[in-house]
Amino acid sequence: MVRYDYPSDKCSIFGIKKAITKSVQYLPKLLISNQLIPKITIGESFQYLGRYFDFHMSNDNHKTELTTLLNELMILTQSHYTPKNKLLLYSRYVLSKLAWHFTVATLPKTWVTENIDSIANKYIRRWLEVPISGTLGTVFLTNNKFGLSIYPPSVKFIQCQTILRKALKSSPNESTNDLWKATSNHTNIQYDAYNSTTEVPKDFRSGHENKLLNQLTSQGSFFSSVTKFALPQFNKVWSIAQSKLPKNIYNFTIRYINNSLPTRKNLNRWAISSNTDCSFCLSPETLLHIVAGCQFYLDRFTWRHNSVLNFLAHQLQTVDGSTLYADLNGFKSPSILTGDTYRPDLLLSCSNGSLYVVELTTGYETNLKNNVKRKKDKYRELLRQLDMLESIGFDKNHQMYCVGKMMTIAIRTTYYIFCCRNKEWENPDLLTI
Repeated sequence: MVRYDYPSDKCSIFGIKKAITKSVQYLPKLLISNQLIPKITIGESFQYLGRYFDFHMSNDNHKTELTTLLNELMILTQSHYTPKNKLLLYSRYVLSKLAWHFTVATLPKTWVTENIDSIANKYIRRWLEVPISGTLGTVFLTNNKFGLSIYPPSVKFIQCQTILRKALKSSPNESTNDLWKATSNHTNIQYDAYNSTTEVPKDFRSGHENKLLNQLTSQGSFFSSVTKFALPQFNKVWSIAQSKLPKNIYNFTIRYINNSLPTRKNLNRWAISSNTDCSFCLSPETLLHIVAGCQFYLDRFTWRHNSVLNFLAHQLQTVDGSTLYADLNGFKSPSILTGDTYRPDLLLSCSNGSLYVVELTTGYETNLKNNVKRKKDKYRELLRQLDMLESIGFDKNHQMYCVGKMMTIAIRTTYYIFCCRNKEWENPDLLTI
């Protein structure tokens, strides 16, 4: 192949000839203006319009370039960026840099999954401090399902192939349409099944959701609980609150969600420790046990509960013409109105005669339904359900602010409780932010 409009030093020549019954590569001799055109060495490749060509059409150069490029790009994102910003660079910059190779090279999806995905996943695990035993399935989910809205390179590869196949199919050129028909084989059928690129990540995430719900019972327990019982309007608030956390607590939330924190139960499962027991009660030390189950940790759970309640109480103090009662030091006790039979966490008496009852629970996610039912049954005689924050005059922004702050306090206090596992409790002051 020679481009005659280029000077000879800008050209190269690649030769294939028929030798008896088969084709072989050879070194042709060609001159332009008495200058010898450089030859492509036997076994080497040349590049034309970004695509590598060699005698065997092996795509080895593309594979090498892809692997090298991805490693270089991922190393660039190491530096001092927070995990959140590293993931942003990965999803918005790194994947786009791979797209050209994914489009022009004929690569098997299996090779991309086994090689390119494994490189990306290695760095993502490092950034988020997720051990090899922890699934990244929760990370790949969308923000409104407590994921990080990223996906592996293989999803980008399928999107590129989908665009390419769609372009061949919908081309006004009949010959191009014929090419699409001729290549509609078992390899390409999987890409032809998608009508648009947006269907690709949806299909990918649907598979991970199914896996979390039906196969990974331990690492999917958080996801299965919150998807059933969490209020959808608060899922976005969770994502915003999580994104503002410092690196160590941000990574803690990721590992909390997929149950890959170093509890003694997990350390035993990973063959790192032979002991699975809590130092205080000798029950198996699971994540549930640490953050909501151990009877010797009740003062810790009360501290977390009261830290959240303290924030809410101070917010409700600003309601005009109201009287606030809270089961906290420095506030009037709710038992003044309810007696000792009922002792809710908080009462708000408004000037219009309304009395709002707040009972706060900060239990483990798998207990969401049971905790809500228990609280409702206890105060059934006192209340009817109302959207309290809206009723007392808090606008939507103020409501979301309150919810976000309570989430943040709950996350930070849970992180502190986890860090203090198997240690004596020193009764810290209530957490304020």
